[in-house]
Amino acid sequence: MFTKLLKKLFGRNKKILIVVGGKLDKIEAFRESAKKLELDVTLASFSDLKYTTDSDSSSLTLKIGDTDLATFDVIYIRMVGKRVEDAALLVDYAIQNSIRIVDRMYINSRVFALSLVKSLEMKKVVDAGLPLPKTLYGSLATIQVIGEKTFGFPFIIKSTTGRRAREVWIVENKKELDNRVKELVPNEKSGTKYFAQEFIKASQRIRVLVVGNKALAAITRPTKWRKRIIEKVNGEFPEGIKNALSPIPTEYESLAIRAAKSCELDICGVDILVEDGTNKTFVIEANAAPAWELIKKDTNVIVEEEILKFLNK
Repeated sequence: MFTKLLKKLFGRNKKILIVVGGKLDKIEAFRESAKKLELDVTLASFSDLKYTTDSDSSSLTLKIGDTDLATFDVIYIRMVGKRVEDAALLVDYAIQNSIRIVDRMYINSRVFALSLVKSLEMKKVVDAGLPLPKTLYGSLATIQVIGEKTFGFPFIIKSTTGRRAREVWIVENKKELDNRVKELVPNEKSGTKYFAQEFIKASQRIRVLVVGNKALAAITRPTKWRKRIIEKVNGEFPEGIKNALSPIPTEYESLAIRAAKSCELDICGVDILVEDGTNKTFVIEANAAPAWELIKKDTNVIVEEEILKFLNK
């Protein structure tokens, strides 16, 4: 009955491929949701991608395992990781065969992915007129020379590839700045890029999951440096808030959807800071490969089901 209703609402069910850089355990949860919704879903890794050619061949068939990619209606790139070359090949073949790609940014950029280019992500957020913390992008030497003048102390240094609050540092004074730069220079010489941002006095961080121009769910979590901002109560710091935002406040919903659109992302985790005292909002990330386990835990939304419904449209 449910399958008939889906077909009535969406037409013929799509043949869906979900592909990830690395092991399939990152997308394994989609298998149960696909079974429940009775959808034709294939899970695969970029490592399964292959093609062969011969000297008199005028075309090639790109396969994932033993299946021609051209047989799929929609391909969702869950996470690229280090498989940029494979992803570029897949996207080119998908475009050639008129296959829908999620996220759409891969089509326009030929996989010059915003998820891998933080500097471009931030530029697009600013171009869309969205509030971003004051930011300085450049070499570590540039940050060292003009960081204090640009922000005053303290300010934040981040790598463009940092994940889940890793590779994010606060510098309180010139000595800490010089030491941090000295520590990071070898990484910069190996290709890592860095930027600096003003320190926003926000004790809570908002994460909104956007799926297909809809704010699906939102949660709040304490920020990394909240104890620098809040006051003690009876000699102790109050516990940070860890819960769902339901309903999602209109301002956060609108901001998240606009941020996702600005970065051409169909499925996106948007992180928002709300400054204590002023309630000013800032977009700090539009993540093309968001983690959603905490959102599932706090909101009871089965994210994989909602994404599959979107992919099947």
